[in-house]
Order: sequence, then C-alpha cells, then structure tokens
Amino acid sequence: MQRRCRAAVLHRAKEPLRVQEIELADPLPGEVLVRTASAGICGTDLHFAAGLFPYPVPTVLGHEASGVVEMVGEGVDDFAPGDRVIVCDQTFCGRCAACLSGSMVYCTDSSAKERQRRRLSIGGQPIRQYLGVSAFSELMLVAAHSLVPMPPELSFEAGALLSCCLTTGLASVFNVAKPAPGAQVAIFGCGGVGLGAVQAARIAGCGQIIAIDLERHRLELALELGATEVVDATCGDVVEEVTRCAGGGVEHAVEAVGLIETAVQAFSVLRPEGQATVLGMLPVGTDVPVPARLLRQGRSLVGSVMGSVRTRMDIPRYADLAVRGLLRTDPLVTSSRGLDQVNCALEDARGRKGVRQMVRF
Repeated sequence: MQRRCRAAVLHRAKEPLRVQEIELADPLPGEVLVRTASAGICGTDLHFAAGLFPYPVPTVLGHEASGVVEMVGEGVDDFAPGDRVIVCDQTFCGRCAACLSGSMVYCTDSSAKERQRRRLSIGGQPIRQYLGVSAFSELMLVAAHSLVPMPPELSFEAGALLSCCLTTGLASVFNVAKPAPGAQVAIFGCGGVGLGAVQAARIAGCGQIIAIDLERHRLELALELGATEVVDATCGDVVEEVTRCAGGGVEHAVEAVGLIETAVQAFSVLRPEGQATVLGMLPVGTDVPVPARLLRQGRSLVGSVMGSVRTRMDIPRYADLAVRGLLRTDPLVTSSRGLDQVNCALEDARGRKGVRQMVRF
C-alpha cells in the first residue's frame, strides 16, 4: 500500500521547488514512517538545489527534521506510533568496523543508499530519496537507525536543529577539537553550525572564543551565545586580526563556511601544534593549499562529517543541554513558514537573512 502526501520537489537544479503530490511505500523491516513537524534549510540543501553537488532529479530536498512516528516496519522495537523523534541523515549498521569503533558517520554498509532508490515515487515512477530523508515533505520514510528519541520538553524546531546544524557544531568541538578548559578557539562562520560550535566552546569552558563572519547580525548573536570577541570578515585581514586578538594564534579553529579561503584562514590562525577542523562542504574538485611554513610546527588540518557524531549517544545529551537551558536553540530560528512558502525560505537562506529558515508542517 502506498501513502500519498505533498512535498516540495526539485525537478532541475537552479529552478524553484514544485509543491506536488508524491507517493511513499509502506515501511519495510527496519523502516519508520514519520509525519514531519519541522524542517530546517541547511547550507547543504542550498548546494544541491544550485547543482553544486550533482544529484539525481527529481528529488525531495531537506534532511534536517523532526516529527512524529506514524508507522513502524517489522523488527522496529525502539519506536512506536506517536513517538516524537529527531530525524538524522546519518544512519548506521552497527556491524562494520567503523560502527564498532564508534565512527558511525563513516559506516561502510551501502544498503541504506540502495534503499533510497525505490522508496519514493511520483506518478508511479521511482525517484531518488535525498540523503535518506527528503524532509520537505509531509511524510518521511526513513531507516529506524536514523531516528533519535526527542524529549517532550523540546520544541520540534529545536529537534530539527539538533538533527544537523547544531549537532554538527557541537560535536566538532566535543568530539574532534576536545579543547581543554581555558583554551583559545576561533570559529569561522556564524550560521547554524558555527553558532553550535560557539555554544559548545562556551560549555566546554574555553577562555577565548573568537567568532568570524560577514554579517553583523550573526556576529551580534555569536556574542550573545558565548563568543568573547568577534571579527568582521569584511574589514581588513582576517588572519592578522584573529592572530592579534589571540596574542599569537589559537589552539583550535573550526571552519563552518565551506570555502577554500576560510579553510586556509582557519589553518593559518593556529598556534604551533594547533588543529583546524573543516566542517563546511568545500567545492567539488578543489584542493586546500596549506602554507608549508606552518606545517613544520605541528599544526594540523582535519575534516569531519557532522563532527564525528555518535547519533544515539550524543544527540540525546545535546537535547538535555537544551532542555536545561545550557544550549540555546530559539535564537537560531529566524522564520517558520508553511510548505507552500518553501521557495521564499530558500531565498532568504541564500541571502543569509537571520540564521535558520524553517519549514513547518
């Protein structure tokens, strides 16, 4: 039996999404049907919509979401209809070497990707599911391993933010950088990911948190959320200014923009033996030219998928931080529009208006 619902479909890169009816299959063993409550517009969605990262079309974009379980497939014991859940695009098998070593974001089981080819359709013709989620839709058919229970005290908007942007920023600090109390940190980019990193640095007890961005309103919010200093990237030499603020350089830098220029800057502001973590999706086919003179003193540049998050362990902890008021989510939500206004939300996200544009259902 197929389910029908409305969704925002991308038929061709660089064209507006079209709200239309799609079909979803009933959940197979290990799958869950979720009624979408809230979805955030991530920079990744903008990249795919613009064709910067080629993907089969038509497809339904969106991967940062929360909702309520509607139906579960055979063998799903962790969730039941009515459960509130966070939907994450990182699923795991729990059996491969990566999963067993705690690096679930690098799971080598390809069955989840194969499943994405045949679970959604338009007019009876199969379409590719986007990142295993396709959240710009009234219903999502996802792998049970991609779900995380959501506490009743948490809003659906907060749950959606924790499914991607906030969690990526938080995990990059807690799991990858692991700064010592009092450490100096520079964060490039104050969108949803960067502001998650700012808050993680504050929670971790960093002594100096320098936030860098092009937008004044984002820098002001960074100060409100825990940054000790901000640098306007439109004014002067960013590397020189961050190095001056830090008295010679920082121990940790987080790049949350997705540009070669900012990746190089993040590396260049490090003290000897410092580490820069690149979270942004750098353009396909590009290389990061690391200054050779800085390598000799132990500096390192690393990449990470979602901060190497362990979804079922880390996200509940982050949700608890939000419930207790240590992690703030509301200031990141700029607008919450209905599905019919999804193209307006995408346009505002492209224009960097506010921080996060949300789609409500």
